[in-house]
Amino acid sequence: MKKLEKYNEKRDFSKTNEPKGEISSTRKRKLRFVVQHHKATTNHYDFRLEHDGVLLSWAVPKGLSQNPKDKRLAVMVENHPIDYIDFEGIIPKGNYGAGSVEIFDKGNYIPKYDLEYGLKKGHLQFELKGKKLKGEYSLVKMDDKNWLIIKSEDKFANESVEEENTSLPFKSCDVMLATLSRDLPTDKNWAYEIKYDGYRILAFVENQKVKCKTRNGNDYTLKLSKIVNSLEKINEKSFVLDGEIVSFDEEGRSDFGLLQRAIKEGNDIYYVVFDILALNGKDLRNENFLKRKEILERVLAKAPANIIFSQHIVNKGKQCFAFAKKQRLEGVVAKKTNSKYIGCRSEDWLKIKCYKRQEFVIGGFETNEKNVYLSAIYVGYYEDKRLVFVGKVGTGFDDKEKIALNKKFSKIAIKKCPFDKNFNKNNQITWISPKFVAEIQYAELTKDRVLRQPSFIGLREDKDAKSVVLEDKWK
Repeated sequence: MKKLEKYNEKRDFSKTNEPKGEISSTRKRKLRFVVQHHKATTNHYDFRLEHDGVLLSWAVPKGLSQNPKDKRLAVMVENHPIDYIDFEGIIPKGNYGAGSVEIFDKGNYIPKYDLEYGLKKGHLQFELKGKKLKGEYSLVKMDDKNWLIIKSEDKFANESVEEENTSLPFKSCDVMLATLSRDLPTDKNWAYEIKYDGYRILAFVENQKVKCKTRNGNDYTLKLSKIVNSLEKINEKSFVLDGEIVSFDEEGRSDFGLLQRAIKEGNDIYYVVFDILALNGKDLRNENFLKRKEILERVLAKAPANIIFSQHIVNKGKQCFAFAKKQRLEGVVAKKTNSKYIGCRSEDWLKIKCYKRQEFVIGGFETNEKNVYLSAIYVGYYEDKRLVFVGKVGTGFDDKEKIALNKKFSKIAIKKCPFDKNFNKNNQITWISPKFVAEIQYAELTKDRVLRQPSFIGLREDKDAKSVVLEDKWK
């Protein structure tokens, strides 16, 4: 059997970016080795020695030890091509060896005697000259596949091997935001996801310590104890996730009002994750969107049920939007398949809504004889540091919300109107410091930039009032 026949038989190179199995011509140079951390069905290390135009390969579940007392199992697998010595990346789901491959160490090695002879005798001896792994080792054959790899007694014995740098490459970052679009993109290089109705949350996880932050940096870790507990169970040392915390109604739709009650009352909350920004010490923000999604799907493959991978489809925007509209969802988000995560609003990500809705800043509230606590709120948006009035919202509140909002707003009452508009004197209007943000659904924005048929959805505690600008600029 040819040296790389088994390697090629196991792989479909139209689906995996692993190097094709081709034997390299032998030439006089230093022999090389590589140890790759392979996170597949089972987490293990692959040890490979260059020999006669291929890489002799063993799967070592616990990795190579520097302690001579350790006898580590090494399972011999098919030969790999020489080009595999530099391979790192994701082997897609459904392919042989699916999972991530990262180089743990590589360098040169010196055989103590002829490797071909050692393979026949079932005993190899060599000296490794890597950045982490150094000194003499032996491979001792036990049966057709199973070997033991043992460190020799030398000056490198028992020397601690430097651990992989798995600390977070950053502890905070700005979220990437989608630009509102009236129409779906027309070219093919777009992926589509459902737009969820919740709070945007970044999760920073390092050695099972979790921090959950909103898009404006508010710490929600204590409020999301069940989500935190589930993130701690994911089998990776460090990672940063981007997604939306949501609550679902009886028909499976995310509901912002339900989410607010769930946070207060401790009801079920789900974390729908649509991006991964870092993994085990590596910053992934410069990787393209589809590669980040591949990595994310693998990381969340065995996550608890309240951590949900946000599915996406490529080049089927019309079908995705039609589904969202039929299910009465908020809309869809279109993302360029090659887009990097740049941490600001960009046209590489577009949001297309099934109905008009956005957040506005609350600058005052009104009462009347019938609704002594609250009958309407006055809302606006920022433009050139001015708070521009966009309308009065008098529906969407229940009695409990009216009492709660009156209590909140009365604490920050001010005398001067915060909007850049003159209002007729009305003793029933109470102006407030523009600190609170409301989510508002509406029929349309008129040519005069006034909301038609607006309805209150809820407060947005995750958004900074100063960042609220007008999204709907279709008129």
